[in-house]
Amino acid sequence: MVIDFHTHCYPDKIAQKAVSGLSATGGIKPYTDGTLGGLSTLLKEQGVDMFVVNNISTDAKRMHNVNDFAISINGGSVVSFGSVAPFADEAEDELLRLRESGISGIKFHPYFQDFYVDDPRLAKLYDKVRELGFIVLFHAGSDISFEDVDRSSPRRLKDAANALGAFTGNDVVLAHWGASMQSDSVLSDLCGLPVYFDTAFGLGYITEKEASDIIKAHGADRILFGSDCPWSTPERELSFIEKLGLSEDDLTKIRYQNAASLLARHGRAFE
Repeated sequence: MVIDFHTHCYPDKIAQKAVSGLSATGGIKPYTDGTLGGLSTLLKEQGVDMFVVNNISTDAKRMHNVNDFAISINGGSVVSFGSVAPFADEAEDELLRLRESGISGIKFHPYFQDFYVDDPRLAKLYDKVRELGFIVLFHAGSDISFEDVDRSSPRRLKDAANALGAFTGNDVVLAHWGASMQSDSVLSDLCGLPVYFDTAFGLGYITEKEASDIIKAHGADRILFGSDCPWSTPERELSFIEKLGLSEDDLTKIRYQNAASLLARHGRAFE
C-alpha cells in the first residue's frame, strides 16, 4: 500500500498551460498532462492507493477559483488541500469556507505566493489555521524556479515556529525532506521538531547519506512518502527510499502508515 502525500494537478482547461509554464521555468519535464485524470492514471499504475493534491493560490484574485477546484476533486482516493493567499483580505473567510466544505489541509508555497514564512504579519493567519484544525503543508527550502531567494529556509521555518507559533498545535508537514537542497540545515535546525517531512522530489537533490541521516535524526514515524508528481513519479522516489537500508517496518511507516494515521485524525480514513 502507498499514500502519496505530495502531488499536483490542475483544472482540465488550464492544465496544459500550467505544466508547460512550470516546466519551462524550472527546467524540468512533467510526467503527466497536468490533469486529475492523468495524475490518477499514473499513480494507480504505480501502486498508489490514495494521494494528496497540493493546490496553490498564487494571489487573491485566483484564490476562490483555485479552492473551487480543490473542493470539487476532494473525496475517495483524492485528498485535496486548499490554499489561501496569505495577505488577502478574504483569507480567513476562505479558510472557513474550505473547512465547511470538508477540506482537511492547507498548502503554503512561499515562493509562488510571494511571502516569507517568518513574516510577523502571518501570526494571525497561522492562529486561524490552527483554530480550524487544518493539516498545514509548507514548501520548504529552496525552489528551482527561484534562484538566490530565501523565503522558507530551515532557519526561517524555525523562526516561524519559535516567534509566530506556526507549528504549535498544528499537524505540520515540511515538504522536500524538510527543506529542498538544504539538508545540512535540516539536520541542525529542524530534525526533532514536532513536524513531519515529506519526501517529494528528493531524487537527484538529496544524497542517500543525507536522506538516511535525516530519517535517523528525525525518526521514521515522522516521514511521509511524497513524489511531487507530475515533476517526479512514485516509482522514482520510492526506488530511492528503498536503497537507504531501512527496515521493512520503517519502510511501511513511510509508504503509508504515517500518512494514514495523520489523515485519519483529520477525518480521512484510509482503507
